[in-house]
Amino acid sequence: MANEIGVTEVSAVGVDAVSNLVQEVLKQQSILLPTIKQYAAGEGEKSVSISRRDQFAAASKTENTDLTAQTLTFAADKIDLNKHKAIYAKLERIAGAQSMVNVSAEVITEMTQELALQVDKDILVQLKLVSSSAPDHLLDYSNTPTDTIQAVDILEARRLLNVQKVPMAGRYMLISPDQEKAMLQIANFIEVDKYGADAVALKNGELGRIYGFTVLMHTELAANETLFYHESHAAFARQLQVEYATSFDLKSVSQEFLMHHLYGVKVLDLGKRGVFFNGAGA
Repeated sequence: MANEIGVTEVSAVGVDAVSNLVQEVLKQQSILLPTIKQYAAGEGEKSVSISRRDQFAAASKTENTDLTAQTLTFAADKIDLNKHKAIYAKLERIAGAQSMVNVSAEVITEMTQELALQVDKDILVQLKLVSSSAPDHLLDYSNTPTDTIQAVDILEARRLLNVQKVPMAGRYMLISPDQEKAMLQIANFIEVDKYGADAVALKNGELGRIYGFTVLMHTELAANETLFYHESHAAFARQLQVEYATSFDLKSVSQEFLMHHLYGVKVLDLGKRGVFFNGAGA
């Protein structure tokens, strides 16, 4: 499916069908949503709790000596469902009638793109909340004069995630457009067009892979920002799916459009599953 809603899609379906179509397109256009954990919230809930626990340690059994009982300590990360994002627009009937384009379709397309971008912006805020406790996950680049990513920085991020016992699968590296040139100059970087037989379905914004990270580019990162994280570093919970509604306002002779949804985003595990280079290390 193409990542846009055009005349064909809109003219053939009703409001409910448009809402379903918009939901699918929003998922495709968001770069970050597919890279983190996602949960659903039921009616009446104001938050979603995600449990986490510590780990058992394998012990050696000595003859005639009892083992020491181990315990699991549980905690929870709470995702507040407090992001009710909406876009409202009005189109005067005369403007719609005399336009050379299907303005209604363009309105829906723009609303969908903006909601997808807002989701990414909210996710980015949480991804940057990395642990500053020892070992510090908020770092400066090794090449401080230029604040550009180097192989040694990627290896340090990998080491920090390994120390936290973060799984190897599901790791991402997120770079800004300004860091892309430096990234392409790193010898071990495998670009997407060189995947060959190992090619799999690509993520939106995917540039390649390096040292176990899937590399994505996002325009909302500042020039000196680079993020490394596991898919469990943050979580997204949605309570209201994207809803689309339209009505005719008699007094203004205008068509009204509304698109909205309700969700929450939260960094998990005290930010230990992410590493953030911001050109300052603070």
